[in-house]
Formats: sequence, structure tokens, C-alpha cells
Amino acid sequence: MFILAAALIVAGVALFVAAPLGMGLVGARAKSTGQLQVERHEHERALAVQGLRELEFDREMGKLSDADYQSMHKALEDRALTAMAAIEKIRDQAANAKKPIVTPLTPRKLAPAPRRIDPIPTLVVHMDPPRPQPTPQQTSSASHKITFCPQCGMRAAPDSKFCAQCGIAIKPLPGAIARSE
Repeated sequence: MFILAAALIVAGVALFVAAPLGMGLVGARAKSTGQLQVERHEHERALAVQGLRELEFDREMGKLSDADYQSMHKALEDRALTAMAAIEKIRDQAANAKKPIVTPLTPRKLAPAPRRIDPIPTLVVHMDPPRPQPTPQQTSSASHKITFCPQCGMRAAPDSKFCAQCGIAIKPLPGAIARSE
């Protein structure tokens, strides 16, 4: 019994340790051909870019002549650009393959939508009737009268009942008790 339990534990540990290796093989098979080609071209581009960096470093250190630098630079640059063009071509093909084919619909007459009844009541605000316009005599006498707040002294509009600054009543309201201080 002890030997069986030990064998099961050893087998479980071995499977746990080997699982990432098996997944790597399965993961590589699961990739499409296009994805593998893109990875290969990305690797090729990365190698060319790294070569360009090293070439620039060698030139700055004085290890290369200008003629050698120019020829090697051109070759590495072409290699990187070719890999980048191949990557774009593969991605464009994949994007075009995924696009759905759209066929235009023939226009048809749509039926009118059913009338919707709103379950939430709407608030209706009624406006006060318009005030009668003052006669020209009232307007001229009111425009010459300047009103000031008795509390703070701020200038107030002739028809205002309260001060905009402190809020005190400028004109006494009918039935209000006068306040004295």
C-alpha cells in the first residue's frame, strides 16, 4: 500500500513538472501557419535591427571603413525592410479573410413604429399669465428712481423686491411687519 501511494505521488510530481514542456509542443501546433510565418519574420527583422546597431557601434569605434559600412548597412536595412513588408502582407491577408461579405439590402418600406406610452408621468409646468406692460408714464418715472438696499447699500433694480447681495426685502411686502434695529 505504501509503495502504491509513493508511486502515485512520484507520478503526479513528474506530470506537474513536465506539464509546461507538453503545453509548449501543443501550443506550437495550435498556432496557424500565418502566425508562425509572422513570428519567423519578426525574428528576422529583430536580427537585422540588432545587426544595424552593432554595425553602427563598430563604425563609431573605427573598426569599419566607410565603404564596408555602406555595403553592410544597405544589406541589413534591406533584410529588415523585407521582413517588415512580409509581416504587413500576412496581417493584411488575415484581416481581409476575417472581413464578412456584406450584401446590400433592398430598400423596403418600414411600418410605422407603435406609439409608446411613457409609464413615468411627465411634469407639466404652467406659466403665469404675462404681466401688463407699464404705460410710458410709469416707465419714465420708474427709470429715474434709483433704489438702494437699506442693509448693505448695494444698488438694486427699480422693480426688485429683495437685495441681490444680502437678500433683505427692499420694498416692504403687504402685511409684513417692519423690522427695526
